[in-house]
Amino acid sequence: MDYAIEILSSEWITTSLSSIAFILFILYIGKISSENNRIKFIKIIALIMILFTVTNHVTHLINGTWTLDKQLPVHLCGISALICCVIMFIPENKRQFLFEFLFYFGIIGGTMSILTPLIDNQDSENEIFFYIQFFVKHSIIIAFPIYLRNHLNMELRTYSWLKAFIAINVLLVIIMIINSSIGSNYMYLAHVPMDSAGNVVKNPLIIINDWPWYILTWEPIVFTLILITYYFSKPKKA
Repeated sequence: MDYAIEILSSEWITTSLSSIAFILFILYIGKISSENNRIKFIKIIALIMILFTVTNHVTHLINGTWTLDKQLPVHLCGISALICCVIMFIPENKRQFLFEFLFYFGIIGGTMSILTPLIDNQDSENEIFFYIQFFVKHSIIIAFPIYLRNHLNMELRTYSWLKAFIAINVLLVIIMIINSSIGSNYMYLAHVPMDSAGNVVKNPLIIINDWPWYILTWEPIVFTLILITYYFSKPKKA
């Protein structure tokens, strides 16, 4: 069962504040650590993400709930989570584009997911695991790129906002093809997100419920969010 937490409910307030606290904790540890320990700590966070990712798939396999149309890591946050898993274990000169993609879409996607949570498998014996995992993983994909920028001196390039916007549109085309091929709804490109009762989930990005119009309304919204993220995070002029 997919479980949607109602916005501004007491549960929503609790999970939102807990996520913010965890994000601030990660960033604070980076702030007070030495350069050497900063690298070690963020690698530990990456290993935690790897552990959650592997455990998630293993749990689904054991429960018999792993399906091709639900468990591929091709939602925006799933892709961001994979980047968190690998970026610190590849050569530094190969990290820049992954960092920029993670910075824009980890922060934007993770924030939207925490603010409008839709959690799967809330009727299984492992529902607590999936519940906790949802907020831990989404908190990490927000904190991770900020940590890299603030504490490991990674910076957004001048036209990174444009490259990110082009990249997300190319990715949308690929995901739409995947959805059409296997009957999935990754990135909610086949239909609007719904809970298990078939109700449209309340989401500030869903202005129009009809396909494909709601997707078209995302373009200016996402473009604006990318520009805002770049504006507040771009390298300061000397």
